[in-house]
Amino acid sequence: MKSIYLVGFMGSGKTSIATYLQSALKWSVQDTDQMIEEHYQMNIPTIFKEKGEETFREYETNILHMTNDQNTIVATGGGIIEKEVNRKWLQSNGTVVFLQTSWEEIERRLRDDVSRPIWNNQSRDKQQLLEKRLPKYLEVADYVIDTDGKNVEAIAAEILSKINV
Repeated sequence: MKSIYLVGFMGSGKTSIATYLQSALKWSVQDTDQMIEEHYQMNIPTIFKEKGEETFREYETNILHMTNDQNTIVATGGGIIEKEVNRKWLQSNGTVVFLQTSWEEIERRLRDDVSRPIWNNQSRDKQQLLEKRLPKYLEVADYVIDTDGKNVEAIAAEILSKINV
């Protein structure tokens, strides 16, 4: 089977769900943010600070194109859908699951998170960014899973019940 790509805003649970699905499916997991850090030998906050978001998005596209293995669960970065080339690539290279999470839930989950450059940029309107990205997430999604008020196990079970593995 082709890969499963998890998309969604920061804090939607992509990495946690990918890890849980890995144990259920016995597939490999790739996390595009982690792959970027390993490949470019720089953590994401440093890339944003030293190279800027545009360069980060280029790195993200390069890494995305390295993830087309069979039987792999890929946790993507929240902004991977910003570029049209990425949206088209996702749609043609696997099953895309959008982990839809409300603004209130994201705020609760990320309240104390200091590791995310966009979340910690006080000049960015994150709620507006979520609203801007929503149509793009929906555009690429084969399945939409509402994550509000659900634990990792429940979300993973819902994904497994929908996809044909």
